[in-house]
Amino acid sequence: MIRLKQLDSEYLETVMAFDKLNFPTDFWKAADWKDLMEDERALYYAFLDEENLVANAFIYNWKGEKDYIKIMNISVHPKYRGHGLACKLMNHVRDEMSVIGMKRFCGETRSSNKAMQTVFEKCGYHLDRIEEKYFQNPDESAYKYVLELK
Repeated sequence: MIRLKQLDSEYLETVMAFDKLNFPTDFWKAADWKDLMEDERALYYAFLDEENLVANAFIYNWKGEKDYIKIMNISVHPKYRGHGLACKLMNHVRDEMSVIGMKRFCGETRSSNKAMQTVFEKCGYHLDRIEEKYFQNPDESAYKYVLELK
């Protein structure tokens, strides 16, 4: 049975392994994950099947400073792709953060990641701009998406 849970730093090793699984050439460093998982503005939502991580949405809440939610990371385990879990997580983030007054959501994906571009569009985001040479490992442009709630 798949369930939604907000994860904290006790899941750090699991989160890092999941990141490496989904982004084998461009995963985050352990020190970066540790710092972010301990930051009160950083929130990590995940779908778990039993205790196995199957999908995640990692966000940063810039309320009061930049006043938007930054989608830092969205990924789905290869065995669970195509079941709408990324959209469900994106919609959960939108609903949770709109309760606290957040109306602007931003995220980006690689120009080659057509699946994530589709997720952004299905979830109501629009392509705001393309930023050249944004990603490394390999070098690639970023498609920057924005969702504005009324």
